[in-house]
Amino acid sequence: MEQTELRPRQAELLRAVCRSYLLGGDDVPSAALAREHDWSPATIRSELAALERAGLVDRAHRSAGCRPTRAGLEHFVRSQPKLHDPPQGAARAMERSLAGSSGSVEHDLRAAVRVLAEVGGCVAVSFLADPGRRRVNELELVPLSSTRLLVVVGFEGGGTTMQPVGFDDYATIEALADEAIALQARLRAFCIGRTLLEAHAELARARDELRLRVDHRLAEVVRLGLSVCTGGELDPLWLSVAGQSGLARGLGAAGLDGLREVLSRLEDDRRLAEILCQLLPVAEHAEAPHAQVVLGDAALLDHAGLDRGGSGDAWGPNGLRLALVGCRLPVAAGASAKLGAIAVLGPDRMDYASVIPLVEYAARALAART
Repeated sequence: MEQTELRPRQAELLRAVCRSYLLGGDDVPSAALAREHDWSPATIRSELAALERAGLVDRAHRSAGCRPTRAGLEHFVRSQPKLHDPPQGAARAMERSLAGSSGSVEHDLRAAVRVLAEVGGCVAVSFLADPGRRRVNELELVPLSSTRLLVVVGFEGGGTTMQPVGFDDYATIEALADEAIALQARLRAFCIGRTLLEAHAELARARDELRLRVDHRLAEVVRLGLSVCTGGELDPLWLSVAGQSGLARGLGAAGLDGLREVLSRLEDDRRLAEILCQLLPVAEHAEAPHAQVVLGDAALLDHAGLDRGGSGDAWGPNGLRLALVGCRLPVAAGASAKLGAIAVLGPDRMDYASVIPLVEYAARALAART
């Protein structure tokens, strides 16, 4: 629901629910909302029911307190006034940290994420990469066992990349080898003569077509190809991550399986960088990079499964209410073009008014040094 579709009283009530949730993390009682706004309990109940029908708040039952859904928080974040500068203390910390670095890309990225992780109490990620433009001219699937294949990709001008991929348990390694022959031929049709980025786009289109028909072998080809092509263009890669322990403290009660999935994704440098590129829009102007806020569960670290539409909670089965605030780095275009991003990941209860301008400030500072 767009902001203009809310009546003023509903918009004010949604802001109050979001503010209370961000501060306390608990369901917001109707009585507290009535005291704050001097509205009758009947008015509060009526307006909360309207917000609930719109998918902006959620209540366990009619007399219970409420909390914002993902769509409600997105509405709240969009409605916040845009601040051009971060808090002065945070900006000074960023300046001092970068000034104290050696001037290398790696040190600059590390300095920036340390400040973001400390100020935001979240995980901070930054990377800069030279996107590869080589085309694939060889692709071979080599069985390693009855459950694993090694994908070997060769490029024009030399160079290879290899990646093991898991499969369901075949009776023997020979049985998987027979299946690999058919998979290899179809995968070559997607990849040979294309860059990995181009092959990824073709495979993504094939994945979308699979929703309309059943083709188990093509589905396996697409799964195999996407796992190989994802992030393959980002080489060489400078990446820095800070603050994992902060994320664990903030989400420890939300489900160990989901938290473990998030932290495992942070360990895969190329995968994480590729996902940030998918989630964050390109920054067109170095003077005014624009941060993107993505709300969701562990799926926000898997762009293939990200659902950015609709309303309601959509936090996923693990119940992890996560937020990503990030910005693509505005970097030089042309032959020397690089890809880069800086972002913070943490519980959805972050101080967006402070974090958003600080991420944009960090993006400007890094862009000026790269």
